[in-house]
Amino acid sequence: MDIHQQITNQIVAALETVSPADWRCPWHKAGGRLPTNAVTRKAYRGVNILSLWCAEQSAGYAESRWATYRQWAEVGAQVRKGERSALVVFYKDLKVEPTDDGDDGRRFLARASYAFNAEQVEGAPVIEANQPAGAAPPPQFEQFVKSTGAIVHETGSAACYIPSLDQIRMPPRAAFHSTTGFTSTLAHELVHWTGAKARLDRDLTGRFKTASYAAEELVAELGAAFTLATLGLPSQAHSQHASYIASWLTLLRSDNRAIFTAAAKASQAVDYLTGREAA
Repeated sequence: MDIHQQITNQIVAALETVSPADWRCPWHKAGGRLPTNAVTRKAYRGVNILSLWCAEQSAGYAESRWATYRQWAEVGAQVRKGERSALVVFYKDLKVEPTDDGDDGRRFLARASYAFNAEQVEGAPVIEANQPAGAAPPPQFEQFVKSTGAIVHETGSAACYIPSLDQIRMPPRAAFHSTTGFTSTLAHELVHWTGAKARLDRDLTGRFKTASYAAEELVAELGAAFTLATLGLPSQAHSQHASYIASWLTLLRSDNRAIFTAAAKASQAVDYLTGREAA
């Protein structure tokens, strides 16, 4: 089966298990951790975050470290017999002859790799305990928001990004039932903010046509979860998340590369936001 279809089927299956009583998708993480390669220590990116989060949710893993069979062997660990791997994707850079019409000859070929969680192996290196969910103080998030330079006004009853004013409006914090609800919602709007022409110029109409609104909301939800996980903070569903599920399922079922595009755009947004913090 095509790699793109395999990943898409996995995400669709995860979304289909979401019940009206609990609108928690694989990307709404209580623990606030990105999947990380156990050997390179690098966090996975784009659609691989979703693939591994789905695997963690399905199997009930508390660990977020992953590696291939060979990589685990390199650090003296052994994957237990009968354990099932999770699919990750990498792209091989191919070169073909450039053409006179501006084609630079670069091609990217998707390849499959297979990873195992630290809970599936014997002898995994011991690491310090993960930071408890929600342990990071709110000032950490507030400093992050301040560093982006985004204009945020806490007023009104609805959260939104207003392109014409280039500003974010949020209900007062007292209107939220939890700190996580506030930070998740603001992170969602910050991802929308990154799409402005003066920033990432994210126009999805050419790629998704009439489904561009659903695609942008998917980018914002993924980007919010990726951002908070990068900061070590938990995330929860946007208030409109339940109404988005059906449109996302329709999009993913009709386009097996949609989740790849959305996840890549979400990672770009996180890079932009965290890059401003570093600057």
